[in-house]
Amino acid sequence: MKDIARPAFVLLIITAVAAMLLGIVSETTKAAIEEQSAKTEAEAMAAVMPDEGVEFETLYDTANGDTIEGTIKKVAIATKGGETIGYVLTTAPSGFGGEVSTMVGVDMSGTVTGLRVLSHAETPGLGALATSPDFYEQFAGKSGNIQVTKDGGEIIPITSATITSRAVSDGANEAVQWVNANGGAN
Repeated sequence: MKDIARPAFVLLIITAVAAMLLGIVSETTKAAIEEQSAKTEAEAMAAVMPDEGVEFETLYDTANGDTIEGTIKKVAIATKGGETIGYVLTTAPSGFGGEVSTMVGVDMSGTVTGLRVLSHAETPGLGALATSPDFYEQFAGKSGNIQVTKDGGEIIPITSATITSRAVSDGANEAVQWVNANGGAN
């Protein structure tokens, strides 16, 4: 019995120390991670709503318990000089490898001002190409029903990654439809 107890006790001590150190590192880096995340989000918002002097204010955020229909996770209003010029929406439609998180800027006329893929778990070299400007820049200037060409739309899908291309298109389409239903063009 003594042969088992001593190694088990040593293992317990090692595990407790490791857990304590992980907790300390987590707390120490938490603020830096949140700051970097906010900076990345601000840069993405400025990229999808590329107008000088735009200010953003979060209206809805599912991370804070807000409920929004569909795959929309966050909605921010974009204002310039006190006037609403559009919205920035974060969506997470399902792609081939899981959620494809996109940020979509939509002006008050219901036109996409920009789109960025924030995160994904898509196949490297295929669906992961959704982060390429050659793909996501196609969305700027689109309005109405946004679809890939295989579905009758104007978006050229990524070769061998139609599911990912459809997911990004669905996110953009959902963002446009939300803006149109909540004060934008009808």
